[in-house]
Amino acid sequence: MPQPLIDATKDLYAERIDRETWTRRIEARKPYRLMPKENEDIDGYQRVMCPAAAGKVQCSLKPSSLGRGIHLPLVDPEPNPTGQVTVCRQRSVTIAPTAGAKHWQALEYGDEEWQKVYFRLRNSVEGYNGYAKNPLAEAIEASGSRRIRGIAAQTILLVFQLAHANRPEDQKLGRDARPQRRAPPQAHAPQAPHQATGQLDPHRLPRTDRLAISSSRTG
Repeated sequence: MPQPLIDATKDLYAERIDRETWTRRIEARKPYRLMPKENEDIDGYQRVMCPAAAGKVQCSLKPSSLGRGIHLPLVDPEPNPTGQVTVCRQRSVTIAPTAGAKHWQALEYGDEEWQKVYFRLRNSVEGYNGYAKNPLAEAIEASGSRRIRGIAAQTILLVFQLAHANRPEDQKLGRDARPQRRAPPQAHAPQAPHQATGQLDPHRLPRTDRLAISSSRTG
């Protein structure tokens, strides 16, 4: 991989390049990755392919990869007195789960999705740090709030301060996670029996009419 791509983050921190250039260089790294050939097995081992064998780059050590197009990066491997690494001598290798485990992360470093998640979480963390350092809140920067000697005692008191600073967020999360109870049904006033259209209610008629209706039914 070309040195400018290797030093992309270093050049960004040294302010030799801007963030847009850094993003382009991070994106240009992708063709040089080992490509998965198979899914991980039950023990976490995975078979991966050389990028030249996978058709992502051109390399003189893999003659069949040459001449596939100028859009593919050209790899110029450095001579090695002990010989080339295994993946350069064959098409694929098996990667153990412990290989690179220390630096493994679910999102690819620097790409668009990584930046979206990283900067959102970073802003959240920096906001919390500002609250914890606020003299009107926990004031963890003020040594006078922990009047005790010794780094161990200072650390324990700092833990208590941070736990106390977390209480509002914990209470908020507890309220949000609490299941919403269904509101009890409201009591409704009893409704009068349904009266069919055109049917007379004898109890609402004058007394003379009710007697007439009663006599007609008995007759």
